[in-house]
Amino acid sequence: MSEQKQILSIIDNLGGRENIKDYYHCATRLRFNLFDYDKINKGTLEANPLVLSVVQASGQCQLIIGNKVGAVYSALHGMLETGDQNSTPSSSKAAANRESLINRIFAFISGSFLPLIGILAAAGLLRAFTTLLLSLPSLAGNSTLTLLSFIANVPFYFMPVLLGFTIARKLKSNELIGAIIGASLLYPEFTSLAGQTLNIIGLPLVVMEYGYSIFPVFFAVPVAAALERFLKARLWDSVQLFMVPLLCVVIVVPLTMFLLGPFGKYLGDYLASAIVYIIGVNSLVAGMIIGAAYSFIVLFGLHWAIIPVVFSNIAHGGDPIYAIGGMSAIAQMGVALGIIIRTRDAGTRQIASSAFFPSLISGVTEPILYGLIIPNRRTIYYIIIAGAVGGGIVGGYNITINNLVFASLLSIPTASNMLIYSVGLFATLITGAVLPVIFGYKSRS
Repeated sequence: MSEQKQILSIIDNLGGRENIKDYYHCATRLRFNLFDYDKINKGTLEANPLVLSVVQASGQCQLIIGNKVGAVYSALHGMLETGDQNSTPSSSKAAANRESLINRIFAFISGSFLPLIGILAAAGLLRAFTTLLLSLPSLAGNSTLTLLSFIANVPFYFMPVLLGFTIARKLKSNELIGAIIGASLLYPEFTSLAGQTLNIIGLPLVVMEYGYSIFPVFFAVPVAAALERFLKARLWDSVQLFMVPLLCVVIVVPLTMFLLGPFGKYLGDYLASAIVYIIGVNSLVAGMIIGAAYSFIVLFGLHWAIIPVVFSNIAHGGDPIYAIGGMSAIAQMGVALGIIIRTRDAGTRQIASSAFFPSLISGVTEPILYGLIIPNRRTIYYIIIAGAVGGGIVGGYNITINNLVFASLLSIPTASNMLIYSVGLFATLITGAVLPVIFGYKSRS
């Protein structure tokens, strides 16, 4: 059977062109979102020479291809785009409607992040390299390493721009509109006003710092995609070229700032006050709660509102919040280690290894969070449990840090009690690793 026939066989055994809602690829897998998953012919797919294995997880059908995945995807894309995908049978629509909302949300999030995993892993590796060398007394302040560390931070700082592009692509809307929306949130003259309140047509707009954030674009770009479709259906063809992007940006960016600025500010302020209060009442309980929840605080960008409290604490002798919250990052590293040990898939092990080892030094866990944990949402429970373990130890012994550093092996010297902090760190790492080894890491969906 020729490769062309093998790819046609893949399409047929996924239920045909009309059953494929969306598709893309990562390092080794073709990932399909289907209208009706009952139409999958798994046995025939696994017998296809191009397919190493078939996995259904995170609301997707995943075909493990291996190193040829890029070439297979290109050929598949060419065949699918020549067919008519606009007609969807009513039975397929009904199946799509029955699909779990949670599955759809996680498929959307993971599909938006997967194109970025390689660059985030590369940036994390570069950051680990520069962080380690700059910590050496003989290289402290080295200009070349400092420049490289700036480069390593670029993908993380400009996450709103990158995600704006990939989210728009996932929604099949204009990627450049998505990227411009993300870039608008980072415009230097705007971000220099962070913390101030502007008067916009009589309405107060709280200026926030959106660097490194992901929540705003996940709100803004879907709104822009819906607005784009609305405008294209109603505007004359002759003006769509410039009016559609103009109206999308002018409407959606201020709307995002008006809604998310105050939301983030007030929620963050209340969150910081609550954390300080709970630590004062019972540091052990506070440590467990913060350690379990901090990954989600970071995920929604609310940790930036806590940073001023952290700086104030450090200035007055030491901060417990960042010491405890850092255990959530160590929990993610532990899960990555557990996946390395548990998995038999070479592609998954490659992703996990390239994310885990640099994170131990740099403390950058985005490749773990978005490349491993969100696509395999069972592991979310593991980071909650492991984070609570380490947070309880660090919080229970009232450990503080004296410098704002990401949690990693290099953060140990900043702790008020290095021994207890190390015990908490390694207890978290081991707990996070043991859970996926014992219970697995793939979601059942």
